[in-house]
Amino acid sequence: MNQERLFICQQISHENQNILGFCLNLGCKESKSQFCLGCSQDPIIHSNCTKDLKGFESIDSLFTNCQQNLHQLNTQLDQSFSKAKTKYLEEKKKIEKLNAQLEKLLECLRQQDYEYLRLNLYLIKQWYQYLNNQEEIINENEIGSKLCIVKSMIEALKLDQQQLSSQSIIIQQIQEDNLQQGIQLLNLQKWQQANDAFSEVIKQSSFATFFQNISLQEMNQPGQGFILREQAKKMNSNLFRDLLNYSDQELKKNPRNTFMIIAKSYALNDEKKYQQAIEQCQKVLNENPQNLHALYRKSISLDLLNQIAQAQEHIEKALNYKKDYCLGQFQKGYLLQGKGKYGDAIDFFKKAIQLDPNFAQAYNNIGYSLNVLKKYKDAIIQFDKTIEINPNFAPAFNNKGYSLNQLKEYDKAIICFEKAIQLDPNFASAYNNKGISLEYLKKYDEALQNYSKSTDIDPAYTQAYKNQGFLLRESNKYQDAIETYQKALNNCKGNEDEFNRLIAETINSN
Repeated sequence: MNQERLFICQQISHENQNILGFCLNLGCKESKSQFCLGCSQDPIIHSNCTKDLKGFESIDSLFTNCQQNLHQLNTQLDQSFSKAKTKYLEEKKKIEKLNAQLEKLLECLRQQDYEYLRLNLYLIKQWYQYLNNQEEIINENEIGSKLCIVKSMIEALKLDQQQLSSQSIIIQQIQEDNLQQGIQLLNLQKWQQANDAFSEVIKQSSFATFFQNISLQEMNQPGQGFILREQAKKMNSNLFRDLLNYSDQELKKNPRNTFMIIAKSYALNDEKKYQQAIEQCQKVLNENPQNLHALYRKSISLDLLNQIAQAQEHIEKALNYKKDYCLGQFQKGYLLQGKGKYGDAIDFFKKAIQLDPNFAQAYNNIGYSLNVLKKYKDAIIQFDKTIEINPNFAPAFNNKGYSLNQLKEYDKAIICFEKAIQLDPNFASAYNNKGISLEYLKKYDEALQNYSKSTDIDPAYTQAYKNQGFLLRESNKYQDAIETYQKALNNCKGNEDEFNRLIAETINSN
């Protein structure tokens, strides 16, 4: 259909009359927004929004008013900008982008390119609604929401130094609004828009970073998502405790907020309240049995409760609903790894990598399985790939160090363990493994220091006590060895018989 035909009315009662303009009501229920003279006089067509029927000349005036409004906002923003340039630069860019859109729309209108206007009619309606401040649907208006945020920022910047605390409240409110908008978009399954919304929140927000991790997981990009989750934990050492409190508050307002329920399950898992985490996931599954994220998180919690068969069942359900679910392939590989089926596990980790080539944890887990299979050189290749993707992933350095230990490259192994400790000063396993390397290099005092540091961090670390006790015995420090084993008796529940045996052997060796 040519452009001329598109802009002749096709209503049977007044067919072929010239189109005069568009209905600019965002809530218009008519199938066609354009109208002719007959449409404007028809008592049925556009009956609820007659006042919003605007001719092309009115739309031209609307664009001019919009530009004036933008110019006024831009001027006000420029006057206040020097006080917080770095924080508000993004908002200025948004205004410039909106102005460029208006320039294009105005140009097309004056060139009578009505087809372009029709394709961008939703933007025109948003501008119309924003200028008329239709409160009942303002929250649905993306342009209006953005410009209201800019206005809030301008007002905040007008405050003098004695009112900085009030300014901070405004900024926090903007953060909260963006965060809520992102969570709402998650619930609407608009993953990319949710991700963009979280990106707009001031970067110090650990919550926004955490929820951005979830949006990336939903976009089948868990590799980058997991990196953001670790960043969120570094930004806020009490992330999950704070997230638990926040989710409780939000769920009082809306008990069916799906991704707030899922976020709560994360927080409960972190506190080792696995059964409660499972109950949260089940709430989501009661509403939507095919919610992949809830199935995945429930599988994790079940595995942590050693309910392996049920964990396997839930991740199989997820993969039945979506075969190319990256986290599903990853979790299935993880469960197989836990069963000692390392070859099968590697196959599933590889499937996860095919879906997300930047999935560092999947490469790391392949390397771990290869270590168990004593393919240390192949494992190192996987750990190097992990580190290439995420150079801040401490477990990869620890695992690579283990591989190098097995290859008797102790000096290189120590470099890896030290890097792991630099990234995570509370990495008990890295201290223990470094102690092993030092022991092989006959640096016994340093080895003992690292074993001791390991058990200081994790008082229930059985293997570190064994390593420390063995080295003390070999150094003829029998009383120190006995004290080490006795300390282990108090902390390593379930291993009492073994440490009692080691104490007896040490006494007999003395």
